[in-house]
Amino acid sequence: MTETKQNNILETRDVKLWYGQKEALHGINLSFPEKGITALIGPSGSGKSTYLRALNRMHDLEDNITVTGTFDFKGTDIYAPTTDTVELRKRIGMVFQQPNPFPFSIYENVIFGLRLAGVKDKAVLDEAVEKALRQASVWDEVKDDLHKSALGLSGGQQQRVSIARVLATSPDLLLLDEPTSALDPVSSHNIEETLLNLRNDYAMIIVTHSMSQASRLSDRTAFFLSGDLIEVDATKHIFLNPQRQETQDYVSGRFG
Repeated sequence: MTETKQNNILETRDVKLWYGQKEALHGINLSFPEKGITALIGPSGSGKSTYLRALNRMHDLEDNITVTGTFDFKGTDIYAPTTDTVELRKRIGMVFQQPNPFPFSIYENVIFGLRLAGVKDKAVLDEAVEKALRQASVWDEVKDDLHKSALGLSGGQQQRVSIARVLATSPDLLLLDEPTSALDPVSSHNIEETLLNLRNDYAMIIVTHSMSQASRLSDRTAFFLSGDLIEVDATKHIFLNPQRQETQDYVSGRFG
């Protein structure tokens, strides 16, 4: 399916990825608008998380993986030899399946990226901490404990602090790899509310196994199957009137 170029923050064309000799992604063409949430759905092994991790070069950390194709992020080639991956991962932040706070205070967790960037002004750091924790819908719960270890928080709070840590560096794009799958239903609901509150300010791409989560959260949905992008459209069309039989079979629960 061809997508228009207008107001896209990221465009990927003919993306292929190999684990050694095994091709895991077969020429993915997918673009993302400047704001809103796109869900990537599909059964385990379909390539959705593999594709997501390619968007901020997380595969650089693994051996024997080859990535080809075009990755145009606001006019920058993500895979250009001159691309600074530290800077790239500030602009394209990632939230993982398991909450991953660092073993120090909530405050130091949130400003980690700013400290890496050399920011030292305490007033600037204080303001960034409060803003990011408010955006992540966890400020009221932790504001009196900022200098206590983030490891003492609940799983849901840890995940929201992890989101705040990404937001503190003012990213352009958020990647979320099944961010609620390790959480209880109440914590999952809190994360979903947080993402809905952010959807007008950020571009977000979320990998999810939950059809209901994709339908609740996303503006657009892309369906992956066996390393191919089968269909991408407005979420309501994917779930109510998909163009491809494979999509219909998956969203209706016939397989996956």
